[in-house]
Amino acid sequence: MEFILKALEGIFSIVFIIGIGFVLSRRGWFDEYSSALLARLVTTVSLPLYMIVSISKNFDHNKLIAMAPDLLLPICSMLLAFGVGKLCSRIFKIQKTRRGIFCTNFFIANTMFIGLPVNLALFGEKSIPAVMLYYMVNTVFFWTFGVHNIVQDTLTDAKGKPAFFSQAALKKIFSPPLAGFIIGIVIVLLDFPLPRFLLNSFQYVGKLTTPLSLVFIGIEMSKIPLGEIGFDKELLLGLGGRFLVCPLCVLVLVPFINVTVLSAQVFTMQAAMPAMTQMAIVAKTYGADSAYAATLSFLTVLLGIIVVPVYMTLVNLYL
Repeated sequence: MEFILKALEGIFSIVFIIGIGFVLSRRGWFDEYSSALLARLVTTVSLPLYMIVSISKNFDHNKLIAMAPDLLLPICSMLLAFGVGKLCSRIFKIQKTRRGIFCTNFFIANTMFIGLPVNLALFGEKSIPAVMLYYMVNTVFFWTFGVHNIVQDTLTDAKGKPAFFSQAALKKIFSPPLAGFIIGIVIVLLDFPLPRFLLNSFQYVGKLTTPLSLVFIGIEMSKIPLGEIGFDKELLLGLGGRFLVCPLCVLVLVPFINVTVLSAQVFTMQAAMPAMTQMAIVAKTYGADSAYAATLSFLTVLLGIIVVPVYMTLVNLYL
């Protein structure tokens, strides 16, 4: 029981910080400009620096090369979950202005702020390499496939259909966070350590990413009458995709892709985490339905209090 409570500390922290944004917004501290400013600050400043620091601190050249084969399972499982999300969005006729967020929620998870402490509590420090592998794939897919899908919610061609490969879409996909991630990978592969003053500065600013993202979600939630949140099919299917489809895609592929038992356990837990907090930030930045994204993020965090311990027990017993 103690290790479950320890693992849930990350979720309790998230709820608390979202609550700060919610309460302060309801008291008039934030307006629409403040919300947009937070989204821009995270996307263009703190998150790119966070990417550079997290990659360069948690990997080195040899470790990155040695662990490369284990990348296959998270890559394949996320692509499968992405495909299921796309299929569900069409079968259940999800609103076109929400399909990108809906699909992204299916295959992208909160693998660091919640995923790391959960796996540390469950498996100890030996789980960190597998945690970082899933995090790396999750990050690349979010800032490519995920952002591309969210951008499609806002871009249409002359016939009113999504412009999949328009110049505007490609320009938005190659975002500062993706550039930060690429820089971090290059630094690791070249064995080029950042000067200490730069590393410390990047780390200080990068640490703003999670709290500012959560405050932003609280602000967006404050604009939604909580009593009027309807658990319609778009919310319920989104929750099912996050907590059922994504981890199930890992479990389905485990017999066919050779990884260690520990990696299979960690990847399953990572896939079962709540939605990525930056999803709402990206939706706001590009003019998509940020209220829907914030609601999904908030509800997955709340349900995570129940779902995460269930998966912790199942993974520990059966994998």
